[in-house]
Amino acid sequence: MKTTKTVEVQCSLERLWKVLTESEFTQQYMFNCSVSTTWLVEEEIIWQGNFNGYEAYQKGVVITFNPFEEIKYSTFDPNFGLEDKPENYIHVTYRLSKKNDSVELEISNETFDGNEERMNHIKSGWDMVLPLIKEVAEK
Repeated sequence: MKTTKTVEVQCSLERLWKVLTESEFTQQYMFNCSVSTTWLVEEEIIWQGNFNGYEAYQKGVVITFNPFEEIKYSTFDPNFGLEDKPENYIHVTYRLSKKNDSVELEISNETFDGNEERMNHIKSGWDMVLPLIKEVAEK
């Protein structure tokens, strides 16, 4: 299952890239989670933070990293009650494309377990996060 959302952000490509890849910014829109990774393909990526008393933690690996164009990583939340196996990981892809004075950000999420309820949860999360990414990047 796959869902894709797009937003146009009024900033430079470089600014949006920093917002997506640096913890200083991710904490402002990703439920107070910082991202920890080298951004090297096949290296670990960890999202961690405390949001309203909830200790968030997600792990995965970097799948694709093309600076200023595309990032793809896997992610798994052990707190979601699922077994830690490949079909329970989510693949998240960010694609950026320059549009005159703005940048179009496309975010795709793929799941492999066929769970529609889980996909709906993912969609609602991005409905909250995308406007915040836009807000942080446009500051």
